[in-house]
Amino acid sequence: MELEELINGGWGRHESETEAVAAELEEHVGLVGDAGQAAALCALASHAVGEHLEDWARAAALMERAVGGVEEDPALTSSVILLGVAREFAEDAAGAEAAFERARRLAGDDAIVEVRTHFARVSAYMGVGTAADVIAEHERALRSAEAMSDTGSVDRLIAIISNNAASHLMELDGLSADEASGMIAIAEAAKEAWVRAGDWMNHERADYLMASVHNRVADWAKALAAADAGLATIAANGEEKVDEAFLQLARSLALRGLGEGAAADEALEAADALAEDWEEGLRSWYGEQRGKSLTARE
Repeated sequence: MELEELINGGWGRHESETEAVAAELEEHVGLVGDAGQAAALCALASHAVGEHLEDWARAAALMERAVGGVEEDPALTSSVILLGVAREFAEDAAGAEAAFERARRLAGDDAIVEVRTHFARVSAYMGVGTAADVIAEHERALRSAEAMSDTGSVDRLIAIISNNAASHLMELDGLSADEASGMIAIAEAAKEAWVRAGDWMNHERADYLMASVHNRVADWAKALAAADAGLATIAANGEEKVDEAFLQLARSLALRGLGEGAAADEALEAADALAEDWEEGLRSWYGEQRGKSLTARE
């Protein structure tokens, strides 16, 4: 089995066949031959074995084997950080500190390692922590990043993890007022980082996230403004029909919340028209999101 096939297939099956994926990673970890392959395997091991199976000791053992046979290289830093976080969650404090020290030597930059470590914990908490854990660790991560003189090396990481964290929190039931505020702050962090590190498509997708989190807390006016901003970005830069459809769906929900029923129906019709010719898998995903949007209006 080729490692790329193993990793790609593992991401596709890890939710439905988690134990099988974990066993396959353990069986084939010897295929790892360089830092890039180690990073790919460690990311899947952390998510599937650590977060889904909640077996951080097993995840750490797997990652240790993945990085153990790879020549020391700065590109190995992210994998060693994941190893450290796995050991930390497995309550192996000494092992965790040894991994973090190795990461600092590899990176040659303590600040970058600190920021990346905080964001690795944010990801882990999405699997095994509470909303409060995710928000508090994200706040620590941002404080570490803000202390850097130049965030260029971590901006994309900030954007991706913040996007994932805000999306995760948005799906949770029973958010407190403080947790809802934290979710919105994380989405704002994602948008700010994408403005620094992304292209126009990242920008309009960040606006979709902002529309979604504001809809989640029934702040309809801000949701509408964010959705409109995303649509304006698309109109000014090119064509992105999938994103346009979801932005129209967000607009429809916001408009309904504002009591503008006719405009809400128009936005929903526009979204449906854009999605009409999509392939089955994408249409199914759209249908799920459309259903959630309609349910949220009731």
